[in-house]
Amino acid sequence: MDREKAHLLKMRDLSRATGVSSGTIRYYIQKGILPKPHKTHKNMAYYDASYVERIRLIKELQGKRFLPLDVIKMMLDEKEMSFSEEERRLFREIEKPLFCHQVEKDIGPLSMEEFVRHTGLPEADVRKLESLGMIDRDDRGMFDRDCVRIGELVARLRSVGLTDERDFHVEHLQLHTDIIEFLARKEVELFTKRIAGKGLRSDEISTLIKEAVSTLNSLIAILHERHIRKITERMQ
Repeated sequence: MDREKAHLLKMRDLSRATGVSSGTIRYYIQKGILPKPHKTHKNMAYYDASYVERIRLIKELQGKRFLPLDVIKMMLDEKEMSFSEEERRLFREIEKPLFCHQVEKDIGPLSMEEFVRHTGLPEADVRKLESLGMIDRDDRGMFDRDCVRIGELVARLRSVGLTDERDFHVEHLQLHTDIIEFLARKEVELFTKRIAGKGLRSDEISTLIKEAVSTLNSLIAILHERHIRKITERMQ
């Protein structure tokens, strides 16, 4: 074995190093969660150290954050979503009217001190929400309206009894962040691929997507409650 192969692992070695069966590893490769290995023969493949770290991360995301494999694949995939220039132009044209909300009382931007005072959340919770990517500050260090609204909703969870004392921590919301990011990526990809090149005007596209997003939000809320109800009914 040459010097390069000396630093590579065979399947049985990779399985032993990660505690994951060879069948599961092959499944990860088949699903694209792991890259294809370097094959020197039809029945002989070698794996470098990156496979060990990636498999350990997959196990952690499954075990600690209960994420499905499709979401894990999205999180581990470093490639940017592939869009044509026409598709990118389409979204640049409709981005502002699409996400320009009309609200009776616009709150924000708020500083950290103002955010804490307005929501009633402790600063530690706010910083945890930042670390999860649920909220962020602009170049001036201010939270926008959406961040404030998220803070208000997390504060409501606290007020109804989901507290640290009951072993509910802000970090538990990481699952929702990951799932929503995955869903949003898929929706943007789906909308863009289906709309681009169809000859629609920007205003028509904006109206279509605004209505679709609003309807899907309602659908998601109903499906969420429905599945929780089904699960609890099965537990009785």
